[in-house]
This record gives sequence, structure tokens and C-alpha cells, in this order.
Amino acid sequence: MSARSTSAIRPLPRRRSVGADIAEQLRDLIQSGTYQPGDRLPGQRELAQQFGTSLAGVREAVSVLSAAGMVSATPGRGTVVRSVGDAGPTFDGWLGAVGDEQEFEELMQARRMLEAFTIAQAAQQATPAQVEALRGAVAAMQAAAGSVDAYAEADMRFHLLLSEVAGNRVVTRLMRAIQRPLMEQLRRSIAHLKATGQLADNLATHERIVDGIERGDRAGAQRGFDDMLAISLAFGAVGEGEPGGPPESQAVS
Repeated sequence: MSARSTSAIRPLPRRRSVGADIAEQLRDLIQSGTYQPGDRLPGQRELAQQFGTSLAGVREAVSVLSAAGMVSATPGRGTVVRSVGDAGPTFDGWLGAVGDEQEFEELMQARRMLEAFTIAQAAQQATPAQVEALRGAVAAMQAAAGSVDAYAEADMRFHLLLSEVAGNRVVTRLMRAIQRPLMEQLRRSIAHLKATGQLADNLATHERIVDGIERGDRAGAQRGFDDMLAISLAFGAVGEGEPGGPPESQAVS
């Protein structure tokens, strides 16, 4: 890492998620001009070494900044600071950042409201082509079941596609703001479901959501979603996920 950024990094406080703390420091460095639009941030391994944390925390921070439209993370190119004009109409990354167990529950309440809207709208207006696209998204999840990362990405794409079927662009942006910063926590949740043999149950609830939408059965699709939450929320409390710290924080799929 260059001297300009190393000297600006502070030890992390142990009061909320590591990813949120890293994102805050990197955001300050960008807003202060230490990193200019077009600059490439140090690699994730280098950042993890400088912050004295795991790669998981750095990945979460990059997801937060990506959701806020401050950086663009591209495989092979790294993480590049975006100009204000390049950023799309996104919501601040803190919208999806979880600091404690109470905030996690509040985030899940917000997500339930958003997904209830998307399910209701999709059940009312989804076209056969859109239903087929949702089934394709579930099939992609099934095909990715051998990899936690790939399954989590496919899972997130399913829910974002569902929000697009609902047809409300603001709700879709909100869903993106909630999902992306929680990606690392989603991976942990999926890893637990896979390790405990519950991944097939998780997949089945997604199939039930699509079945209900295809029938125009809003209540049936919502029950599938509620059962999905119940399976995922049975695991873990919210914490930092670092050795010696509180239990790992989790997001639902």
C-alpha cells in the first residue's frame, strides 16, 4: 500500500461489524481526496494486512462502497474509485450495514416489507416469460449448490430479479442496497445451511415462491418466503465474525 494511505489508517474500534469500520475509513479517504476518481485501491489482501483483519471484512467493505456507488469492483481490474458523475442513483451503503443484533432484526423487518411488496406485485402481474426467468434463476442456484460463493451470488440474483419483476425501480434499488453490503454475511449463512444439510430446503422454498407467483397465489408465495426466512434465521446472532469476537453476523438468503 502507498505511504499516503497507510499513514491515514487507524486501528479498528471493536464496536460493530469489521466491514462497516473498514468501509467508513475507506470512504473518508475517498471523500478527502486521498484517493481520486480513477485511482485503484490496494488489493484486498493488502488491505486486510494493513487493517489487521480478515479478507471477509475487506470484501464486506468493498460491497458497501460498491452499493454506495463510490467504487467499482471488477475481477481482473481491482477496485477503482468512481467519479460522482459515474455513480448511478444508489442509496448509501450504511443502509445495509449491520452493527448489532437489534439492527440486524430491524434490517430483516425492512426486507420483509420490501419482499412482501415484490411478491404481491409479481403474483399479480408476472408474465409467463418472467416466471420462466425466475425458474431459470432457481435452476442457477441449484447448479451452484457445490460452491458457497456461487450459490450466494445466484441466490441474490434471484431476489433482485424478483424485485425487477415487481416493476418498481425504487424498490429494486432498495433491494440492491440491502443485499450487496450483506453479501459476506449471506455467504456465511449459506455455508452453514450447506454444512448442516439444509441447502435443499432453502432451494425448495425459492421454488415455492415461484410456484405461488405462477399461480397468482400471493399468500402461497409469501409462505414460501416466510419459510425461507425461518430456515435461515434459525442460525446465528449478529457479531463481527472475527476470532475471539462475538458470533458471526448473518444475512438470510
